[in-house]
Amino acid sequence: MSSPPTKCTLYPVFAAASPRAVIYRRGPSNQTCLIAWDRSDDTFAVGQWFKGSVKPSWGGLSPDGEWLVSFLGKYRGPFATWTVLSRPPYLTAAALWPKGDTWAGGGFFLSNDTLVLTHGEGPYDTAPGSAPPPGLTVLPFTRATAPGLTARARTAPAANRWHPDPEAPGSWILAGPQGHARIRSISEFTADPLRSLPESVRHSLCVEGGPPVPLPVSGWAAFDGNGDLLFSQGGKLFRLGADRLGGIASTETLLDRARCLADFSDLRFRPLAAPYAAPRVETEAGFTPALDRVSREDRQRRRQMRKASERTDRAP
Repeated sequence: MSSPPTKCTLYPVFAAASPRAVIYRRGPSNQTCLIAWDRSDDTFAVGQWFKGSVKPSWGGLSPDGEWLVSFLGKYRGPFATWTVLSRPPYLTAAALWPKGDTWAGGGFFLSNDTLVLTHGEGPYDTAPGSAPPPGLTVLPFTRATAPGLTARARTAPAANRWHPDPEAPGSWILAGPQGHARIRSISEFTADPLRSLPESVRHSLCVEGGPPVPLPVSGWAAFDGNGDLLFSQGGKLFRLGADRLGGIASTETLLDRARCLADFSDLRFRPLAAPYAAPRVETEAGFTPALDRVSREDRQRRRQMRKASERTDRAP
């Protein structure tokens, strides 16, 4: 008997100057799989899994889609949380910056060769034995550098740039490339215009001359460069052609018109080594930086320390 589909969500991130995209497929809890998506022909390549916390909206692709910056965490080991530069659809580090908390983290690209690391006031040092690839400039996003970098980011190429909705406080608007369609998003979070819009609670499609049409709850939505509407429902990814956006009055009609590109609901964790990584054995824990692994001896030593501390506390 086959296993039932896993409850999951999809969060794609686009490259600004390429049809490349990466999908963060999340589910079950604390398991994320990267999926490469070529939007020119809607083909997909299932990549690496990670067991831990991932914040998709805190990272992004380089404009050409060659590099991915992501913020990850396991909340243990010497790193706890970190920002990683990798080649999609893998999370194996080409460069890694330890963070240690979630007050800030991740980054975004100004160009193919310029990465802004958003670690606030720090730290900004790479992990021992880790360094950015040759030719990549890494800039810190601190209080001193933020104004200049923000101005540069607003003029840099960007995919799916959201703007505050003047008609509805707390909402955000994404305009389609042809101008007659918009996506309105109501989010529980404060959106950062320098990054992707955080996962939204509700989206609606707004087409001139028609009523707002709710998109699937807690899904994702954006426009492709040709004006097609792209959206998700659970583990399914849909495309609705730009020429078919008009005259839709309900979510049911929208789903009937849309074409399902893929259903990733039945994916299950599998170890997968990145082709550019040094040879090593992947474990069922998924990718974790080698320096962040907790050995059996570490766990035994910590247990012994806890027991010794408990005995001391109980002593009269």
